Amino acid sequence: MSDRTPILPVLAALLAAAAAAPAPAAEPAAPVKPDWAEALYNPQPDKEDLVLPMPCGGAMTFRKVAVPAEGVLDDRRVELGGGEAKFAYSENSRRDYVAGGFTEAKTRNLRFFYLGKYEVTRQQFDALSGGACAEPGEEARLPKVQVTWAEAVAFAGAYATWLVKNASDHLPAEEGASGFVRLPTEAEWEFAARGGIAVSDSVFVQPAFPMPEGPERYVWFQGSESANNELNAVGLLKPNPLGLYDMLGNAGEFVLDPFRLNKLSRLHGQAGGQTVKGGDFRTPLADIRSAAREEFVPVDKRGERRSPSTGFRLALVAPSLPTTQRIGTVRKAWEDLPKAAAAAIAGPQDDPVKEVEVLRAAVEDPALKQRIGNLSTVIKSSIQTSNEQRARAARSEIRVGAYLARKLADDKRIIATKERQMEALSTANQQLKDGIRRALETDRAALDFNLGYYIDTLTQLNAEYPESLMLAQAEGLKREFEARDLAALNGFIDLCIRHAARLRADGKLDRPNTLGEIPAP
Repeated sequence: MSDRTPILPVLAALLAAAAAAPAPAAEPAAPVKPDWAEALYNPQPDKEDLVLPMPCGGAMTFRKVAVPAEGVLDDRRVELGGGEAKFAYSENSRRDYVAGGFTEAKTRNLRFFYLGKYEVTRQQFDALSGGACAEPGEEARLPKVQVTWAEAVAFAGAYATWLVKNASDHLPAEEGASGFVRLPTEAEWEFAARGGIAVSDSVFVQPAFPMPEGPERYVWFQGSESANNELNAVGLLKPNPLGLYDMLGNAGEFVLDPFRLNKLSRLHGQAGGQTVKGGDFRTPLADIRSAAREEFVPVDKRGERRSPSTGFRLALVAPSLPTTQRIGTVRKAWEDLPKAAAAAIAGPQDDPVKEVEVLRAAVEDPALKQRIGNLSTVIKSSIQTSNEQRARAARSEIRVGAYLARKLADDKRIIATKERQMEALSTANQQLKDGIRRALETDRAALDFNLGYYIDTLTQLNAEYPESLMLAQAEGLKREFEARDLAALNGFIDLCIRHAARLRADGKLDRPNTLGEIPAP
């Protein structure tokens, strides 16, 4: 695979090439076997990697970033930014949303995008430069820096076109439409950098992802104990929880979004230069953080700017509207967005959205009609926000129920162990038996309290949320637990949902039977 595609001619022919490309397969083809040594494109291989070919016999490696989703318009609210006062003007905590474009075939309630496992290297960049294929040199695995944002975008466009023309069978697809590469959005980048759903919510909002072996094993930062003021080859350190390397430090990374200041809990309206994320090899350890974002002004008095510490990585995504059928699905989902919450807020006999639309139709004054239309949009937005908050609250309650069921299982095991100890002791060990007996009394009281708390939680769930919402959020929670290697808790989620259904049907739960159905680990 030694053909090459220059960047500038590719950009001119991008739309025509995409239209002429053959229909992609529903699933990627067999794994790529590049001519390059694996160390050049995937120095830390893993069975979950997606490897795509490049010109000159090269390749690029991607990792899946999963996002739970129920339907085409579902997305995940995330808290980005941080709480450090000195960076608040740029990075103060704010709300954003992420979603994947590819649908998980097995579960259907998990969607995902891909992110480059490593920063784009010099060898990979050169493979699409338009010149002769170069032999790998000593610096082949260094991140490609000294590029402009426009060159990074052009590289993504050239690679996207080359893939469609030369390797469409290796691309993941959504409803038959092949994916394509581009720069990641800031929300996609930071969601992945923090660990996505592979970490708990409390870990996600920490300044950086967990580094149990110390930051010097995960991040190239300023100082002789780490980067020593030098750019380093990709993949030498350990990855973040999603298997992504060098997300923090080494080379700063361009994202798709322009830079905007922070205005308390949102971004300011003025868009400036480009946004660079993650810090670099000149960043002090104290300033290494997932929220780090800097403005890269593309020009100065000397002309076009380039930085020896700024590079990029690519995202592999799906079209939002891959087919005409999807357009219909999205339109229907959009129309349904406010309905469920409207019924909960106003009652089945009073739909505020419908009432406003009736009022709008009855008004003849164009200005007043427009104002009523704006009001309808505000109401729909408010209902949708309420609906999302309600769904998150339901998932949180189910999570508590699952944890309580697991705690009851642990309590049962502890009590059973102490009861066996009591039976094994002879009367000569009366003092020891008395100590165990007192501990048993305490443990049984704790179990009884936790059982009551568990039933109260299920009662609250039934009182606050319909069964359909609970079932949907339970499935989403399972995907979260699986991503965090907590799939063993999924059985407790199912048990929690079954007990809630029984409580809803019978109006009560028999405490001994309920406890008996909770398995001791």
